[in-house]
Amino acid sequence: MTFVLHFWVIFPICNVSSECILGDTLSKFSIWGLYITFVLAVGRFIRLQCSDLRMRIPHENLPSCDRFIAICEDIYAARAEGELGVEEVLYWTLVKIYRSPHMLLEYTKPD
Repeated sequence: MTFVLHFWVIFPICNVSSECILGDTLSKFSIWGLYITFVLAVGRFIRLQCSDLRMRIPHENLPSCDRFIAICEDIYAARAEGELGVEEVLYWTLVKIYRSPHMLLEYTKPD
């Protein structure tokens, strides 16, 4: 069994008395790289949060979701009991409600 070790030796490029141009340049690129990466990441996060906002508003700001929760619980109960016909009817009822904005508002009115 043979082990090969590679040692990286780093020699100082500049003297203590003179300015280190290479070190300053690398540190500036590093800071610029971090800054650009941070700005791009934050920009992408904000863009993802705000994209298609008009499509999400009707579904995120519903007044009362109690009826939807009841339908989902009924679907779960029908599946547990093995009543697949009832489950399918309830599922398509839920899909029809979500597809129609008028029905969505009717079902989410506070009692």
